[in-house]
Amino acid sequence: MSRIAGRFTRVEPRRRAGRLVLGLLSDLPRKNCWTIAEWAGEATPDGMQHLLGRAK
Repeated sequence: MSRIAGRFTRVEPRRRAGRLVLGLLSDLPRKNCWTIAEWAGEATPDGMQHLLGRAK
């Protein structure tokens, strides 16, 4: 994460990106925004979807 942390101006997206990467590396049986968001402790997948699809 330290290699790409400078690409994020705010701490919230940086943390979410870190959780997304850890979720992708986890042993979840299915890896999509919903399952990774649940695994990361988020109530909905909206933040992960925004990070992947609409964030600048």
